[in-house]
Amino acid sequence: MLASALTFVISASLAAVPAPVTAAKAAAHATLAQASASLAGKRQCSAFTWLANDKGSPRGGISVPVRINGRTLPMQLDTGANVTILYGAFPVTAGWTVKGSETFRAKTFEVSGASVDRSEVYLNPAMEEDASLRGTLGLPALMGRIAVIDYPRQRFCLFAEADLPEPLQRATFVRAMLRNAKFHVLIRTGAFTSDTIVFDTGSSEMPLHVDIAAWKRITGRATTAAAPSAIQGTAWGKPFTLAGAPAAAPVMLGDIPLGTVTVFTNPDAPESFADWPVPTDGVLGNAPLWDGIVILDLTARVRFGVIR
Repeated sequence: MLASALTFVISASLAAVPAPVTAAKAAAHATLAQASASLAGKRQCSAFTWLANDKGSPRGGISVPVRINGRTLPMQLDTGANVTILYGAFPVTAGWTVKGSETFRAKTFEVSGASVDRSEVYLNPAMEEDASLRGTLGLPALMGRIAVIDYPRQRFCLFAEADLPEPLQRATFVRAMLRNAKFHVLIRTGAFTSDTIVFDTGSSEMPLHVDIAAWKRITGRATTAAAPSAIQGTAWGKPFTLAGAPAAAPVMLGDIPLGTVTVFTNPDAPESFADWPVPTDGVLGNAPLWDGIVILDLTARVRFGVIR
């Protein structure tokens, strides 16, 4: 599985009940505001755009500007993808490669002002491309740096380790793992624990997606027949339908509480993650975190930070 670009729509959601503002929450809001302010005007940051999915849901993906061979191209940020891909015939018509090629080496490749040396780009001529989305930006292009996603302010940043602003250095960090160009985090909920959950921005609106055996353990349900939520969409052009239900216990990302999130599974592919070439129990999307800032430390420290 090379990448994880998804489009989908959630057909049911839980109503949110506003909680009273406590001193702790006020302090958290101030910390988030300070961290976000420290990113303003940074040359390492660029604005990102939310991509609506094919069902009209507004946060189906994240588009970031990537400069390849002197051309700025909008590409979907997909941390679940282990390659960078350009869609359609554009790379051939631009003269960067020849028809029939599977990959090419970019002469220049820049993300948020950071240069990536001799980046290898894959081609997918079968994928539809237009001026609003030229391809997928995978995790390997970010390696060796610290990637920051400021969801509320719609900023994507890529820092050298020494340049990370001080307010972001004070984030709550938890350990993470890099395996086969996949960024794994630790998820705990009830009796379920896994350190092979991939943080996947390409899954965006999907809070947590696991195989059916894990889904039953997390939700406490014996079957998906009466699941209260559903997702319909496409993954790399193929339709799918997922069943969703709330986790039976609060979900933790390491020591970071995510609350009681909706967990999804695919009844038609009950062991889809078990078939991945690297051990993987599921994926974590943007949704549980998009009220704050996330930090993917892809240096030798390999850790995941959150400010919210």
